[in-house]
Amino acid sequence: MKTYSIQSVVLLLAVLTAGCSTSSSTSNGGDYYSSTIQPIFDAKCSSCHGGAKTEAGLNLTSWSTLTKGSSAGEAIIAYNSAHSTLVKMATKLQPAVHPASQPSSVLSESELATITAWIDAGAKGPDGLAPFSGNREFVYVTNQGDATINVIDVEENVVARLVDLTKMGFDAGAKPHHVAVEPDGSFWYATLISAGVILKFNRNNEIVGRASFEVPGLLSMDPSSNRLFVGRSMAAVNPPQRIGMIDRTTMSVEELEVFFPRPHALAVASNGKNVYSASLAENKAISIDIDQEESTFEDIPGPIHTIVDLEVSPDGKIMVGTAQLTGKFFFFDATDQANFPITDVIDVNAAPWHPIFSHDGSKIYVANKMAQTVSIIDVAKKSVEAVVEGNGLAQPHGAAISSDGKWLYISGNNLNAAYVSRHNFGEGTQNPGTVTVIDLKTNKIIKVLEVGLYASGSAGRPSW
Repeated sequence: MKTYSIQSVVLLLAVLTAGCSTSSSTSNGGDYYSSTIQPIFDAKCSSCHGGAKTEAGLNLTSWSTLTKGSSAGEAIIAYNSAHSTLVKMATKLQPAVHPASQPSSVLSESELATITAWIDAGAKGPDGLAPFSGNREFVYVTNQGDATINVIDVEENVVARLVDLTKMGFDAGAKPHHVAVEPDGSFWYATLISAGVILKFNRNNEIVGRASFEVPGLLSMDPSSNRLFVGRSMAAVNPPQRIGMIDRTTMSVEELEVFFPRPHALAVASNGKNVYSASLAENKAISIDIDQEESTFEDIPGPIHTIVDLEVSPDGKIMVGTAQLTGKFFFFDATDQANFPITDVIDVNAAPWHPIFSHDGSKIYVANKMAQTVSIIDVAKKSVEAVVEGNGLAQPHGAAISSDGKWLYISGNNLNAAYVSRHNFGEGTQNPGTVTVIDLKTNKIIKVLEVGLYASGSAGRPSW
């Protein structure tokens, strides 16, 4: 059996694909998968990953089982062999390629080049379609450290696509930070802090619009209109004292004065009448009546809290806020909207970040970044009813819930290396960001997905 290096694979792939167009058999799926790709898996992989024996939960006996991935996550990412675990296991695993215990089963250079080319052409199956095509539900997670965005399929809980912004004209320091998704999933939006833009993508992850805005941070979508609101990044030291209001069709921006420094936290009333923001630097929050152009303020007592985010309940009667420095969790009466007094304050674990209500409004889930936990808050009782902890919650940051209310997705920065990658692919000491999938019936972690560097904001389809 001939051994190989990644350089030799790249060279061979270049030779094999020279002069080929995207209409080649590798991009057509169908007979090509059945006649060429599956026989390789049958010969080299299915003895350990198929039938009654499926190591790591990965079954390679068919295209449909392959695309479901393993118990840990995806095996392949369509159109991106370089980030596909299956390819990295065969080329980068340290100290040996997989499966090291059975060297006779190692993929040959030509077999690996064939699989790599097939993945880069879309990993199309017997039906000629790329995996996770059609009207599926996705959760989007921004990776601030490497200018990528992971697209997670909600049904299978695997990474379905990887949006690489460096291939779209942005540099590696663009810092994608937060996401918002249309209710029907037709479009989604992402902020790029350093690039100073909000991008609009279609379901095919193509850029179809953009808006310029200095150091954009959080996004909040108006459920009653075509407006999208944007705050300023936490990384910005002295940004303009304004938030942005974007027309989601034209991507035109109007800036609204908030009159305090570092407006970061953001929420929109359920009827779209008012938008709320709060300061990172001062204990102040604001409610802006959008049509009347009138503002009211709420002073928040105590030491400097650094309010990270705000969130309005599905019925619009309650707003909550998280305090990074004091670990406080605030409840506001948002019934009036123009006036939103604090009604309750409770303690949660250290550095609560982005809160999210359950679809029925009875629970609130919030990641505690410095405690590496997730607090589950009973809204009626105004108390913490449970705390989720475990491997994968590594500086937890963003939160999203599937539209059926079954799964909670928590993104983790993992800049502190609290989570160690399952495999050593020889890529230095950098640790991947994480997405921890939690079953909301049991409040148990069921899967930890490894994503890009410094995973930050996450969002799925809103429940309204």
